[in-house]
Amino acid sequence: MASPESTREGTLAGLLDQELRSLRTFVTLLVREQDLLGAAAVDALSALAAEKSAMATTLARFAAGRDAELGRLGLPAGRSGMAAWLGSKAATGLTGQWNQLLVLAAEARALNETNGKLIGIQLQNNQQALSVLMSAADQAVTYGPDGQQKAGSGGRSLGSA
Repeated sequence: MASPESTREGTLAGLLDQELRSLRTFVTLLVREQDLLGAAAVDALSALAAEKSAMATTLARFAAGRDAELGRLGLPAGRSGMAAWLGSKAATGLTGQWNQLLVLAAEARALNETNGKLIGIQLQNNQQALSVLMSAADQAVTYGPDGQQKAGSGGRSLGSA
């Protein structure tokens, strides 16, 4: 019969496995987001945003569950607790999974930062294009006595005639 500690540690191993699989999926979503940002595929980005948000929520739940299990084992939350748990006999062979999770988390952070910068650039480009269009719309086009266009000559617009 398994002791409560070994059952909890088994739960922790299961959570680590699920978190690692979910993080791989999240990284794939971030790579896809980057591709869509490069292609300016706005409609596809909207659908992806919902999927990415749901996966981020799932990852947060796994991390909270992992920390809760560490607490039940009398270990601190986070990396220090995982380091202590990985040093135990019950966690034999799981150091590689934890290291993969840390590497993927760093990759996800870098991808997310890059995607944020790409979004900022696109937003800036959109703002500039909008400013150009708005300034062009503000310049009234009128015609002089010779029938030639005169931009912004101070005449009345047709809407105020």
